[in-house]
Amino acid sequence: MGKDYYAVLGVNKDADEAALKKAYRKLAVKHHPDKNPDNPQKAAEQFKEIGEAYDVLSNKEKRELYDQYGEEGLKMGGPPPPRGAEEAADGFSGYSAGGGEGFSQNQFSQEQAQRIFEQMFGGGFGGFSSGGGGPTFSSRGGFGGPSSSEYDYEDAGGFSGFGGMGGRSGGGSRRRMVPETLEVALRLSLLDLYRGVTKRLRITRKVAEGTSAAVKEVEETIEIQVKAGWKEGTRITYPGKGDALPGRPAQDLVFVVKQVPHDRYRREGDDLIITVGINLSTALTEGKIDIPALDGRTLRVPLKEVVHPGYVRTVTNEGMPNSKTGDKGNLRVEFRIHFPTKQLSGDEAARLRALLD
Repeated sequence: MGKDYYAVLGVNKDADEAALKKAYRKLAVKHHPDKNPDNPQKAAEQFKEIGEAYDVLSNKEKRELYDQYGEEGLKMGGPPPPRGAEEAADGFSGYSAGGGEGFSQNQFSQEQAQRIFEQMFGGGFGGFSSGGGGPTFSSRGGFGGPSSSEYDYEDAGGFSGFGGMGGRSGGGSRRRMVPETLEVALRLSLLDLYRGVTKRLRITRKVAEGTSAAVKEVEETIEIQVKAGWKEGTRITYPGKGDALPGRPAQDLVFVVKQVPHDRYRREGDDLIITVGINLSTALTEGKIDIPALDGRTLRVPLKEVVHPGYVRTVTNEGMPNSKTGDKGNLRVEFRIHFPTKQLSGDEAARLRALLD
């Protein structure tokens, strides 16, 4: 049974755009991974589902297809096939393995969910509190486009409005000592970290006017050249770019890289890991599998030995680049073997035993 997008957002089937936005904003903030540090994986799945529901219901054409044919029909662009036709696509449908299985182009990704959030709120949390009016967001290129984007962070409280990673929240007492270092999460996709990207962040901070006690707000743009191969936890420091209040040294602004989870790939050091589904005949005989690489290429990987549980195929130089040496790690392919559901006859079973014994 397909997903009930109306139930996901908690709206009626006649909900208009305003009702959809209101429901989305409330749920997306509640379930955003940055707001749920105790269980980020569960929150990420809920956050993605909320984004997918809003993406479908806020689009007239998608909503009409969904209302008529459900989730399955929506993703196929029309009525779903008869039940008997589903057996041909039984099991994992993510990757090509010989002739039978193909990659679905309609999977809603974590990056799409984050992009919807950024367009709605302006840049996402990324270590910032939402403050009063919230920041605004503009994107140049976006996901899959040119590797340059610009975020616009405008908060009525300056940097003191940031929450989370070491900054103090906007509602605190003015007597509280300002931290010497203000840490802010810089959310990057795995593709950003694979290719390298330029991020431009427009910031508003509080600066003392001369020797007086007066404080003014100053806007400026910070450009971050994200180097290919950076890892989660990489720190980029801008000395003196935080608030500079009277009688106190200016804060250092530190961006800390946080990788957005990828739907298909995992990263371990400089290696990339992907799980591919294959049928039993491909596992037992020499064959080839097609794998969609992180950068959009198709990798044809030959299988020259029996694929057994726990088997890992390593493809050299297809992992993440090392930010210091430029060398690439490896791609490690793990396998999920799909067994046939057809019952074998006595003769077929006997012949199979003779081959395998």
